[in-house]
Amino acid sequence: MKRILYIANYREGIGGISGQVEMLYRHIISLDGYETSIFSTYGSVLKRIMKFIQLIFIARKYDVLHIHGCSDRGMLPIVYGIVAGKICRKCIIVTYHGGDAENYFAKHAKFARKWLNRANKVIVLNGYLENVFHKYNIPCIVIPNIVLLPDIERTHTLNPKIPRFISVRHLRELYNIPCILRAFEHVQEHIPDASLTILGSGPQLEELQQYVRNHNLRHVTFTGQVPNQEINRYLAEHDVFLSAPRVDNMPVSVLEAMNAGLLVISSRVGGVPYLIEENRTGLLFDYDDDKRMAELMLWAVSNADKVETITKAAHEEVQRYSWKQIKEQILELYE
Repeated sequence: MKRILYIANYREGIGGISGQVEMLYRHIISLDGYETSIFSTYGSVLKRIMKFIQLIFIARKYDVLHIHGCSDRGMLPIVYGIVAGKICRKCIIVTYHGGDAENYFAKHAKFARKWLNRANKVIVLNGYLENVFHKYNIPCIVIPNIVLLPDIERTHTLNPKIPRFISVRHLRELYNIPCILRAFEHVQEHIPDASLTILGSGPQLEELQQYVRNHNLRHVTFTGQVPNQEINRYLAEHDVFLSAPRVDNMPVSVLEAMNAGLLVISSRVGGVPYLIEENRTGLLFDYDDDKRMAELMLWAVSNADKVETITKAAHEEVQRYSWKQIKEQILELYE
């Protein structure tokens, strides 16, 4: 019996790194010959100190510590897990997430190298992070995120008079939802009945709602936080997926939208150009250029045939992120 312990700043049902840890846990626990559990390092300062002590004792029971982390506070589970793994003499695997690696390493290269080079293996999600890690002499291998790829039946076709746009990101400064609202404002000047649905919650909610009121935007819906299992239902009811982050790496929400048959329009940042081939599997614009984003939105509405070609190519491309494609790479590391 191979025993795997996942270590991360894990919170149930919020997506992101936590969502990846949860999916990996569920896939592995369903296999014969594996026992697995999740250890969360999330909490207040006092709780995090206590959790480190707990981890030392818990790690003894496992063969492999698979740590998931990223920049800044996301380095905490990496440090905790590596110390625990070294004390308990366990195999240590780190999966590094996050699109801000280049900026973080530029400031903290010595610290990052010190810890990451102590792992037995370091996994990154795409060529973007691979290039950053090689620049700072940190050996790594590329294994992408896992995406659940259910068959999703679209409930309608794109109507140029009432196009339906959707965003699925946390309402934080990092994800730049104001850019989406500004672009939508341009679009609505040309298509008054266009709609925008914004899934997610976060500290910018009131500010975004106030922008909608101040600019008299119509047909904008804030849903709040939506359970992961319900997101595909929303995707099936929309036409174009909008994403405008300042920093990003391998957003699962983008992959889910591609699988659902939506056209993805995203800012050209971090690992996104490694995920979307411009004009073949999606459309890209320079960060914070809301006017260009609006142009792409209007182009999509007026070019349904070309959009269909792009979305079909995107659907085919996203299949390589299924568990079926990634399973053997993960299990080989564990063994």
